[in-house]
Amino acid sequence: MVPHLPRMVVAELQAVFGRWSGKAALVLSILIPLAAAAAKVGLESQATEASFNGMPIDQMLDLTAVGVLDWSLTARNAFLLPALLVLATAASVSGELGDNTLRAVLCRPVSRVSVMVAKLSALSILSLASLFLSFLPGVIAGVSLYGMPEDAGIGSIALGYAASWLSDLGLIAMTLAISVFLRNVGGVVVLLILYLMIDKAFGLMLKGLGVIGVDGATTAQKYLPGNALACWEGWNAADGWDPNQFAALALLFVVTLGVSLTRFQRMDVP
Repeated sequence: MVPHLPRMVVAELQAVFGRWSGKAALVLSILIPLAAAAAKVGLESQATEASFNGMPIDQMLDLTAVGVLDWSLTARNAFLLPALLVLATAASVSGELGDNTLRAVLCRPVSRVSVMVAKLSALSILSLASLFLSFLPGVIAGVSLYGMPEDAGIGSIALGYAASWLSDLGLIAMTLAISVFLRNVGGVVVLLILYLMIDKAFGLMLKGLGVIGVDGATTAQKYLPGNALACWEGWNAADGWDPNQFAALALLFVVTLGVSLTRFQRMDVP
């Protein structure tokens, strides 16, 4: 291991957690499960006498600790937390390029690979911290309201949280690959959103082609980045975990990180 790498990671942790995006990610991670638990209680009280298609609505709700964690994880991965991770990643590279902070770092006798590894490590720890701060309050709130589930439901959704960390790593690597080409945080966010929108549209087109029987369309759709980033949904999917999503995620991570490292080592930082 590079002798100075642990100190670089610590410095990056201070920078990542010290920015507003990092702080907001941690605060929001705590608030989301509490909001999910409150929503469950609110719907339960309102749905006691209501029904849909002849079935009482309160019987359609998953009024268990796992149900609270399910809502929490879905809300966590819906938009805000991924957006904050993207902002934190863009600020770590593009933001530092724009304000010349990165130039001061690269003037030191350290390799550029170690700088990128330190940034990736700090951002991955931010993701891990946000997931822990979301999971723990969710468990406490869910168990307090509905008791400990008799089945292995909490263990199953814990795997969903673990898969979410892998998904976050893929998103971070994608953002790094864009950030090394730009000096503007807003530009990174806009480009990534546009790409994911195009990816979604392309995925729907491939799915439609698969329905009408076009060979290879369904398989190709499974390997799109957008589908790979949704690997965490497998914890509750009817068909279970999809190995293709994890294979696509691994490919996405390796390719985008390779692009980031190659560009970062060759780029001129005035």
